[in-house]
Amino acid sequence: MNLGSLMIAHWVLKSGGVRQAARALDCSPSTVSAAMRRLQSEIAIPLVARSGEGTQPTLEGVRLMRDLATAAAIILRLSKLAPGADGSPERRAARISTSLTTLGRFARVAREGSIRKAAQQVGIGQPQLTRQLRTMERDLGVTVFRRHTHGITLLEKGRTVLAQAEALERIWSRLSKHAERRFRESLVVAKCGSIIPFGPESITAKVLALLAAEWHRRTPDDPLFISSAISEELIASLQSRALDVILLDTDAIPPGLRYRTIVKSRMVLVAAPSAAATKASIRDLLLSTPVALLSLKSGLRQKFVSLMEAVLSESERERLSIVEADSMPVIANLVRDHGFLTLLPELSLGASASTFDCTYAPASFSVHLSLVWRPAPSSEKVARRIFDILGDAGLQGGSPSARGRAQQALWKSGPLSALSARRGKLGSNLL
Repeated sequence: MNLGSLMIAHWVLKSGGVRQAARALDCSPSTVSAAMRRLQSEIAIPLVARSGEGTQPTLEGVRLMRDLATAAAIILRLSKLAPGADGSPERRAARISTSLTTLGRFARVAREGSIRKAAQQVGIGQPQLTRQLRTMERDLGVTVFRRHTHGITLLEKGRTVLAQAEALERIWSRLSKHAERRFRESLVVAKCGSIIPFGPESITAKVLALLAAEWHRRTPDDPLFISSAISEELIASLQSRALDVILLDTDAIPPGLRYRTIVKSRMVLVAAPSAAATKASIRDLLLSTPVALLSLKSGLRQKFVSLMEAVLSESERERLSIVEADSMPVIANLVRDHGFLTLLPELSLGASASTFDCTYAPASFSVHLSLVWRPAPSSEKVARRIFDILGDAGLQGGSPSARGRAQQALWKSGPLSALSARRGKLGSNLL
């Protein structure tokens, strides 16, 4: 990472866009974009995002703006060291090609008082380090030390550069710490994606909590990362290797992926309690009540479309009042507080089922909660570990009746008590 890129990145965040920074620093937009890509790649953090009005800082970008502003102020002071330099200091600062690595090596030379000793410490040849330091001096337009037979003597401007270099080292350490952590995590973290649970009482939430708790207990140094999204996004992330395994509630699993059903559940139309809802047919409920649903990218929405086509005529389907929200908490509030209706797996409700009016859909519309993985060693390894945990909890292996009892125990008593009752009684259920 060079100093000019840090200066440019600061101006992108300060001015609000690539083109604005390019005009202020008198350089091309492609140069500014390349500097932003370099920095974001180095620190593994997206600093800006495109919006309808141009470029906006991300939340992480806002958080790091102070450090980048401090770094830019230091680089600006370095750009002013050259006597009689042309152009504004900001534009000169944006063109400093000296890298942070070279600046750090200069600081080591200054502290050791010897180019030879510093070269040995960083593992490069003395001639190579000497060339890097001379290039830095030309870039900054100053001489930083005097060379003699016994080593080097730091000059006045060299002492100034040393102070600024040490300050930049501290700032860069903070900025790059996240990238180091992300790199370490990318080597060990198993990534599991899941459909969005309806609430803490849903079977999906309980299965995920069971997996997280038991995974941590068994392999605390090999963490499991869990995220939630809608089905289409989960499938895309699995196929792109962003996720190792996914929990899906759809039967439309693309060819080439492997899967196994964990839970099967009846579908229910869920509404706030009322005498009318209790007595109404599915057709009457759909025609008389606004419906809150996830988008068409979700498996539940696809189930609703199938149900709607089975019980309503085309003209009746056109009369439906539907609100889309890819957020289960929002849908839950629409149902509970605003008189909406939604379609959910029965086991998604858990203990909260008693607080709603629930109308069963025909059994042909039942949904399967399945674990899906890629036919690749890393993905299969994660899936195997998950099935080990589910097998010990009685959710995989054994007779259908035993699995049913385990599911009810998980639903009513919580995942840890269900696992405690089953641990040691069932062997591992391998792929």
